[in-house]
Amino acid sequence: MDLSLVQNLIRLSPEICIVVFLVLLFTLDSVFPKTRENKVPFILVAVGCLIAGGLTYWVSLETPSRFFYDTLANDSFSAFFRYVFFFSGAAAAYLSYGSKDLTPPNRMEFCLLLLCVIFGMCLMATSTNLLILYMGIETVSIISFILAGFKHEDLRSNEASFKYFVFGALASSLMVYGFSWIYGITGSLNYTEIAVYLQANHASLPVVLPVSLLLIYAGLAYKISAFPMHFWTPDVYEGSPTPVATFFSVAPKAAGFAAFIRFFLDVLTVKGETGTWQLMGGESALWFLAILSAVTMTVGNLSAIGQTSTKRMLAYSSIAHVGYMLMGLLTLEAMGLGAILFYIIAYCATNFGAFWVISVVSDIKGSDKLDAFRGTGWSMPVLGVTMTIFLASLAGIPMFSGFIGKLLLFGSIVKSGSFMWLAILGVLNSVVSMYYYAKILREMWLEGPEASRSSLSLYNGIALVGLAIPTVVMGLWFTPVLRFVESSIASIL
Repeated sequence: MDLSLVQNLIRLSPEICIVVFLVLLFTLDSVFPKTRENKVPFILVAVGCLIAGGLTYWVSLETPSRFFYDTLANDSFSAFFRYVFFFSGAAAAYLSYGSKDLTPPNRMEFCLLLLCVIFGMCLMATSTNLLILYMGIETVSIISFILAGFKHEDLRSNEASFKYFVFGALASSLMVYGFSWIYGITGSLNYTEIAVYLQANHASLPVVLPVSLLLIYAGLAYKISAFPMHFWTPDVYEGSPTPVATFFSVAPKAAGFAAFIRFFLDVLTVKGETGTWQLMGGESALWFLAILSAVTMTVGNLSAIGQTSTKRMLAYSSIAHVGYMLMGLLTLEAMGLGAILFYIIAYCATNFGAFWVISVVSDIKGSDKLDAFRGTGWSMPVLGVTMTIFLASLAGIPMFSGFIGKLLLFGSIVKSGSFMWLAILGVLNSVVSMYYYAKILREMWLEGPEASRSSLSLYNGIALVGLAIPTVVMGLWFTPVLRFVESSIASIL
């Protein structure tokens, strides 16, 4: 057997592990149909993600490299996002088992679809070729359309799936059209070869190149819910089953950022001094990105103010957080990129926790409206305290991980000396966000105990405390996480 093929398969072993567990679930469902009604599928998803995480650590120990004809990357940057995907998958499986949104007969299908999405996200994070990137995005998108409409008996879930499909099809077609133009201009789909061509012919590039890059941005912006491709987000989050919305709010966005950052740095920039880049588009391209960041965070926060559905509120909030993270790319320095990765870690734990609380309240009250939270802080103190921690972190209040993430992002802009106005706007947007987060806390703590006392199960309590602890710890002792982030971006410096 060709040794190079074996080495390539070893580097792809985390994704192969996910496929193996996917086949295992299919087999179990065929041979032992009753397993779909118990917790076996969720356990296998968690075990599969755990093993894949271990394989990711193993393959990341070797020297950073490109494999399978330079179409995939095995480096610490892709390893970082693989860890995020596997954690998100395991956490989503845990949440889904205890949720009333997913009935026992449908559990096997959900777990199968979840593993398919994880596989697609890994392709997005590791791809260094436009064709592989497209395969990853489409794998994630098509399965996500199904997950959004998983409650097929619910009209809102059907509407969410349809809107997601229509918007996704539009974004995908625009992106593929952009890919075709890039291929026509450069004669390659490979990031490295595209970058070499653009750098060698920088002075005589056709005028259609900016248009093609704009079309590609439309496809990637759809995955991260950045302006103006964000309109699907609130409707899909509100109509999807809460465990699905929870997963959507974290993992696919991280995958979109992985693809966006790698394409941005590999294709559109030239490495300068250690830890810096120079954008080929110059100042005008940076201004375009700065305006997108500003509009995304502002639209997200202002739209969240008037919402009465907590799922829609956090959907708009997630759009605003995308605007914050885009700021890190403007610095064209390692500090800004590290700030994005730290923010993703903090956001992952915090947003998972906040949506988990919404899932618990929705299961108990049958609604995710603000008034469903009335008095829950008194009747379920663990839920109330942990939700307070999650919302404080999302708002960027000191002592929590979200504050450190925003401090790093805003600090990177200030250090760069450019776009100071954007850092100020980011701070103002954070102040605005405190208002709508406080609306949830007011219902939980200031409206008095609820009439019918509820109780929080040990199953959910363990999960909420488990997510709240890192949210607090990273806000007080963040040096180890910063070192991990620095090591994760070392391979692309």
